[in-house]
Amino acid sequence: MNRFVRGLLAAALGLPLAMSTTTQAAQADQKCRDWIGVTFDDGPSHYRSATLRTLRRNGVPATFFDVGMRVEANPQFAAFEAGEGHLVLNHTWSHPHLPTLTPAQVRSQVLRTQQVLRKAGAPMPFKLLRPPFGDTDDAVRAQLGRLGYHYVNWDVVAVDWDVATTSDEIRDTIVQALRPGLVILMHDGPIDSAAGAAVQAALPQVIHQAQRSGYCFGLLNAVGEVVPARLHAGRTPVPRVVNPVPYLPLGPTSGDVLPPQPYAIVDPAAEL
Repeated sequence: MNRFVRGLLAAALGLPLAMSTTTQAAQADQKCRDWIGVTFDDGPSHYRSATLRTLRRNGVPATFFDVGMRVEANPQFAAFEAGEGHLVLNHTWSHPHLPTLTPAQVRSQVLRTQQVLRKAGAPMPFKLLRPPFGDTDDAVRAQLGRLGYHYVNWDVVAVDWDVATTSDEIRDTIVQALRPGLVILMHDGPIDSAAGAAVQAALPQVIHQAQRSGYCFGLLNAVGEVVPARLHAGRTPVPRVVNPVPYLPLGPTSGDVLPPQPYAIVDPAAEL
């Protein structure tokens, strides 16, 4: 039903168009039985704007595990995402291997990111963290517990941090893994690689194939499980990167490719 017809129907019933649209969305939610969650690590990068436009266009909420130093560089994304119904959570300050850090450094990585998210207008509704590289050990888990954090990894990820991985390979890896409750990991401009364009090409294909297979997209809850959720897309323009996006020194998965401008390579030791 197009917007004009919905408007006529709403008028006939004495309802505002917004109420009619909301009711329709709620009814669609009731038809969903199998929910999956798409999550993005490492942002916000240059690619975040394209990601948000794709999600808005398809009515899909996402869970963003963002890096604190990147949020600080471009804080305009955080409040926008929270307002649209996305979930913005903690992926540490500078993406280190947490088991290599001291307890004080682990706490700093978590708390600095927590603070910058709050300052940017996206205070976390609960304390859930994705450890960089999925890396934890007993000492890290003890520190996270003392800070009140749960942590979550993922069920499927393509090697999307390598510039050599194609969009078809990303799409096929994810689509072949579809099942209820699936937690998908994609990367929003990996922290140490210029990859990202292939994810943007694959994302709408993943969404469309999942939806055609009867899946709906939700968000993660406080313990990392997928729960029903709905996007609250508005008309506010999607933000763009303004300041240089921090990158760690580029690794071999970047090949000879450089990230989109503006970007800056940072010293990992200076960010601990």
